[in-house]
Amino acid sequence: EIDKNLETFFVFSFRFLSLHPIMDDKKYFLEKLFEMFHIYGVKTLTMDDIAKEFSISKKTLYQKYSHKENLICDVLDFMSKEGLDEVDRIRQEYRCPIESLLVSGARMDEITCKEKNIFDIQLLKYYPDIFHSHQVSISVRIIKILKEDYKKGVEIGYFRKGVSIDLYIKFLITLFFSADVSPLFTGETDKKSLSVAMKLLYLDAIVTDEGKQRLNELKEKYQYNNI
Repeated sequence: EIDKNLETFFVFSFRFLSLHPIMDDKKYFLEKLFEMFHIYGVKTLTMDDIAKEFSISKKTLYQKYSHKENLICDVLDFMSKEGLDEVDRIRQEYRCPIESLLVSGARMDEITCKEKNIFDIQLLKYYPDIFHSHQVSISVRIIKILKEDYKKGVEIGYFRKGVSIDLYIKFLITLFFSADVSPLFTGETDKKSLSVAMKLLYLDAIVTDEGKQRLNELKEKYQYNNI
C-alpha cells in the first residue's frame, strides 16, 4: 500500500513539474520573447499575449514574473549575456582584433534585421529607467572588450598609439544604442549593413597603414566594400 501511494505521488509530481516545460527552457523562452518584443514592441505585447503564445495560463506566467518589468529586465539581461558571450567566443576564434569586431554580433544582427525594431523605441518611451540602466550595464563589458582589443591591435601594429580610444569607444557604443531610436535612421531597413558601417567608421579612425591594409582585405573577404 505504501509503495502504491509512493508511486501515485511520484506520477502526480512528474505531471505537475512537466505541466509547463516551456517555462523551464529559459533559453528558448527568453529568445522567443526577445524576437516577439522586436516585432510587436515591448509596450504593445501584453502578458496575455505572452501567455497565449506559449500556451500557458496567466497565473503560471505571473508566478514566474510578478511584474512585466521583471520579465523585460530578464530578457534584456539574458540576450545581452548571450550576445557578449558570442563576442568572447569569436575573439578566441579570430585572433585579429579587426576581424573579430567585424564578425561579432552576427546573431544580434540577424534578430534585429527581421522586422522594424520598435522594441528600443517603446522601451525608451515607456520604460526609460530600464532602458538607461541596461545601456549602462552592457556598456561596461563592451568597453572592457574593446579596450583589450585595442591594446592587442597596438601590439601587432594594426592600431595607432596615443589615440583617444576611450572617446572613440564611447562614440561607437552611442551609435549602436541610438540607431534604432534616432529619426535619422528611420529609413535604414538593412540593420546589418548599418551595424557594419558603424564598426568600419570606428576602425577607420584608429588603424595604422598596416591596419588599413588588413581592414581592406577583410572588407573584400566579407564583401563589405560597398558599405
